[in-house]
Amino acid sequence: MKSIIFFLMLVWCCFSCKDSTEVQKAIKEELPDRVPPLTKEQRILDRTYKRQISASGDTLLAYIPQDSVKVFFTRYGEENPETRVRLLTTYGVIEMELFTETPIYRASFIYLVKNAYFNGTYVHRVVQDFVVQAGNSDETLPALKRASAGNYKLPPHFLPGITHERGTLSNAKQWIDNPQNWHDPFDFFITLNSSPHLDQEHTIFGRVTKGIEIADQLARVPTDNSDWPKENIFIDMEVID
Repeated sequence: MKSIIFFLMLVWCCFSCKDSTEVQKAIKEELPDRVPPLTKEQRILDRTYKRQISASGDTLLAYIPQDSVKVFFTRYGEENPETRVRLLTTYGVIEMELFTETPIYRASFIYLVKNAYFNGTYVHRVVQDFVVQAGNSDETLPALKRASAGNYKLPPHFLPGITHERGTLSNAKQWIDNPQNWHDPFDFFITLNSSPHLDQEHTIFGRVTKGIEIADQLARVPTDNSDWPKENIFIDMEVID
C-alpha cells in the first residue's frame, strides 16, 4: 500500500513540476519589458507631496524639499508660462512683468500667486523714495503656508546689466547666517529709485509696468522706527497672463 501511495505522489510531482514550468514560461512570455529605473529627476519629484490642508480646512502649499527646488520649478514653469501679475491694495493696483531670464524665480512667484499665498499678507516695510516690501506676513495662514512648503529658498541669480532702478522687483533675503546667499521667495520688494548698493545682493526678477505711483503712495505711509507701516496695508495678487 505504501508503495502505491509513494508511486502516485511521484507521478503527481512530475506532472506538477512540468505544469509549473510551463506556467512560469507562459507568464514570462506575457510579461512586458522590464520597467526602467527612475531617473534622479523623477526620484526627486516623487518627494514632493500633494497640497496639504490645515486643521481648520485651509488649503496650504505642496511640500518642496530644498534639493528639489530647481527641478520642481523647472517643471512648474514649463506648465505655467505666465509672466504678468497684478498687486492689489486699498491704495490702487500695481502691475508687474516677471523676467523669463530668471525662470526659477518667475515660476516660484507664479506658483505662490496662483496658490493665493500673498492674499491677505501685507506691506510690511516702506521707505520713502527707496522701497516697498511685502509678502512675509506673520499672520497665521501665511505662516502655515510657508511651513507647508518647507520654507524653501531660492539660489541667487544675478542678470548681467540688470540693476536696481525705479520699478525693479526683487526678493529679500536673510543677511545673517546665510552663507549660500539664499533668497526668500515669500518676501519681495519694489525699488523706487536707483539703488546700486543692492546690486549683486538681491536677485531682480521683474519690473513694474503700471502703477509705480501707487508704490510711491505706499512708501509715504507713516511708519514706526522699524519702517513698518502704522496701518495694515493688506494685499491680494492675481495672474494677468
